[in-house]
Amino acid sequence: MEENIKNNKRKTLIMGIVGALLLVVGTTYAFFSYYSGSSAFVLTTNGISALFTAGSNAINMSNMYPISDEYAMDNLARLDYVDFTVSGNVDNSDEAIDYEIYLTEKNGNTLSSDYVKVLLTDNLNNLITEPKIYSSLDYTTYVADSSNGKVVYIGHGSGNFTKSYRLYAWIDKDYTQNTVSQTFSFYVNLYAHNGENRLGTYLLQKSIDEKEDNSCITYVEDYDTNENLEATYLSGDRTGDCAVDFNYVWYSGKMWKITAIYPDGSMKLMTDKIITTIAFSGSSSTFYDKSTGAKSYAFQWLNEDFLDTLVDYKQVIDTTSKYWNIATIANVSTSSVDKPTEADATMIPTSIAPVGMLNMYEVYKIFENKSAGGSINKGHAMVRYDWFSITPQNASYIRVVSSSFSSFTTNYSATNQRGIRPAIYLKPGISFTSGDGSYDNPYVIETEHYKVGKSNEALNKRVSGEYIKFSSDNNAPMFRIIDIENNTTKIVSLNYASSTDGNTTTTIKKMFASTSKYGASGNTESDDYWDYYLNHTWYNNLSFKDKLARGIYYTGGYVSSGQSYKQSVCVTPIANGETIKSCSNKNSVWTTNWNNGNTYVGLFRMGEMFAAQQEMQTSTGAETIWLLTDYNGTNVDTVTSGNQGANGNPNANSYAVYPTYNLKSDVRIVSGSGTPTDPYIVS
Repeated sequence: MEENIKNNKRKTLIMGIVGALLLVVGTTYAFFSYYSGSSAFVLTTNGISALFTAGSNAINMSNMYPISDEYAMDNLARLDYVDFTVSGNVDNSDEAIDYEIYLTEKNGNTLSSDYVKVLLTDNLNNLITEPKIYSSLDYTTYVADSSNGKVVYIGHGSGNFTKSYRLYAWIDKDYTQNTVSQTFSFYVNLYAHNGENRLGTYLLQKSIDEKEDNSCITYVEDYDTNENLEATYLSGDRTGDCAVDFNYVWYSGKMWKITAIYPDGSMKLMTDKIITTIAFSGSSSTFYDKSTGAKSYAFQWLNEDFLDTLVDYKQVIDTTSKYWNIATIANVSTSSVDKPTEADATMIPTSIAPVGMLNMYEVYKIFENKSAGGSINKGHAMVRYDWFSITPQNASYIRVVSSSFSSFTTNYSATNQRGIRPAIYLKPGISFTSGDGSYDNPYVIETEHYKVGKSNEALNKRVSGEYIKFSSDNNAPMFRIIDIENNTTKIVSLNYASSTDGNTTTTIKKMFASTSKYGASGNTESDDYWDYYLNHTWYNNLSFKDKLARGIYYTGGYVSSGQSYKQSVCVTPIANGETIKSCSNKNSVWTTNWNNGNTYVGLFRMGEMFAAQQEMQTSTGAETIWLLTDYNGTNVDTVTSGNQGANGNPNANSYAVYPTYNLKSDVRIVSGSGTPTDPYIVS
């Protein structure tokens, strides 16, 4: 290897590392200040400091050529490096400090970071990390550098501590040399903060406290064959002494539940409610086929439609180092579920799918520690509706968590329509700005572009999922933001519409249509037609009708079992089975002339955000609901009381509806934080 490098010195490649530290802010400690002496860079606060050792604050590699990791590891003494220490001096030894060592590129680099390898050791060359490609590193959680900073290592310390580090870098062997000299420079940075505000650190410590104080342990630790801790699952009841009531997270307009904590402080989260109801796929039970690139409907919805609603997701979600295990599980029962094997074909990386779903083993683990004699439906993640896991039962059937919660053995054809509960991996460095983890006061994650709404902020600047009310009256109806479309805010009522006025929860029993198309009854002014009723009698009784704007409601094409939810929007097929939005067919867009063209009220379409049974209901409280989407030209799509996709004949069946509306652009926030227990009050 050494001989090869010498022979290749005809071509020049220069790579430099500049040892400079940026401004850093902590959650408890003061801003860092920095200065540069003649030979070192120093950062200090009243709690933590970083020192770049004199004489080694820069790497300047000249005439360096691509080398293998093996060669680099065997010849560290021949590579340049940056030495630095991180020291803490915290008065209260119980307070923890977490810090990220992260890198930021210098402007003007000509060499791609795809070919730069970095390695972190201590000052005696004991490995702290394995060699990693610069571009593959996770983004920092420090907001100022979130789109650039790449995390090398996350450290932890409390009381008085000093830790020494050494950073190496080289050019990867896969780089193809050319005759053009290229350079790559980057800065080494430190971001430190109070560890109590790091969700992973906080909850891992809470797990220790819970085990000491609570006879009903709410944590299940899972180890591999070598007795290495793989994950700590939050497992217990929804209410009572064994309740898991400290794992709620509010991020980007969604309420999430922490289901597992990993040794590196990262966590897996799942939405606390079902977000939509669609078919898993057109035939196969495979979430994503790595060999062909084939995507299930579930994959598409999660990583296209849903992902688009998560603000700054690259700051929050681990999109590089985690996996979704979609392997078939041999034994699935109420009392035991086998751990799925890990094979390349069935491990889908988060770089391909930032959003996934729990597999059946993970579902079992969060229900495993239910209280003695307790039924499965007492589990903290329970919702009384059907929802898909990501686990196949066979080539065409998928495991489903049943609305009855009688067992974990339920499975349905992948073409059946069931609920989707998105899951994500939270980065280990994430901190929260407020909250105690309860449903009423969840941990709040804010990012560069997602902050809780403020008074007088325009509602159409907010995000999908946030909750609103038009009055501070505790009995006033609640709504949820579906999306922001054409500068208007599309919302849905969380109560079924009534047959008497716009402010009660009595279920409609009279909503018929003359054909399967919403709005097809035209100008027929009769409350026997659900489309007319909602835009006339119902509309006229609304207390907030002065805030409504006209909106577009897509009726799309037929969406039957096994068909893509994308057909519920006007679509035109293009190459490779993909579709584009096109509404050249006038029948695909609901348009009528009622109220002189003021058609304000619509319904969910199949696959729309929150097009499912909305809030927690009792077993007798939920009713089948109509959707806007045509099933087959005669029947209309529905979602049953158990959240199963179905259909009904509008001339023969009476079902409930969740009305949807579009709000004018001048509607603004008065107060509140947008959560289900503290909704925005708007005016």
